[in-house]
Amino acid sequence: MAEFCFDCLQKLDGCLYDPKDFIISDDLDLCEGCGEWKHVVVVRRSVSHLGLLGVLSDALKSLSGWIKQIISG
Repeated sequence: MAEFCFDCLQKLDGCLYDPKDFIISDDLDLCEGCGEWKHVVVVRRSVSHLGLLGVLSDALKSLSGWIKQIISG
């Protein structure tokens, strides 16, 4: 598997990621993007903090809509 530092991963994917969404290596490794010895991304976390908030927000909006429908009859 290719090993990229967090900065190079963002450039490669063209996205602005939150570092909390990834597990980063404890040791330095050679980044295949910039060629420097840095901490590299090991894996993306299965549930991101921001993603979980979005899911909860959507659920609350749905619940709110259902309650309004029940009350209004």
